[in-house]
Amino acid sequence: MSTLKTTLCIALIALGFFTACEKDDICLADIAGTPDLVILLLDKDTGTRRTPSGFSIRPIGTEKELSQRSGDSLGLPLRITEAVTQFEFILNQGSENENIDTLQINYRRQDQFINSACGYRANFVLDQPPVFILNSGNNWIKGALILKDTISDETAAHLGILH
Repeated sequence: MSTLKTTLCIALIALGFFTACEKDDICLADIAGTPDLVILLLDKDTGTRRTPSGFSIRPIGTEKELSQRSGDSLGLPLRITEAVTQFEFILNQGSENENIDTLQINYRRQDQFINSACGYRANFVLDQPPVFILNSGNNWIKGALILKDTISDETAAHLGILH
């Protein structure tokens, strides 16, 4: 009889443990974090996607270059503690014709509550105008075009950079 009581006691404890957990006590891996700004490089005359030769992007304040995403889009991480993030867009990197345009991306942050385990994530809304070119002179970037003003996922491009 004591084996039955022990088994019943263990079963009740296990049942209590599993029913005490709530859905939002665990942050699942498939819940997306703060999204990156997805950009496309577009020809200013035709609007077609075109990546220039020797192109790279470097966030201001770091020597780390950002790599290209799948296809012809790039994901740029935005600062969640600021309303702007600056990047160097480099053309013909490493050659004597190297041309660096410093761009400032302007946005507002909107926090979104996920659940108690995951907490919050930041979404962004692009300001008007979304981009300022900070250096003057021989700029190879000619402007920017908002493709999707709310940055809440990375499924589609948000900003087109015209060159």
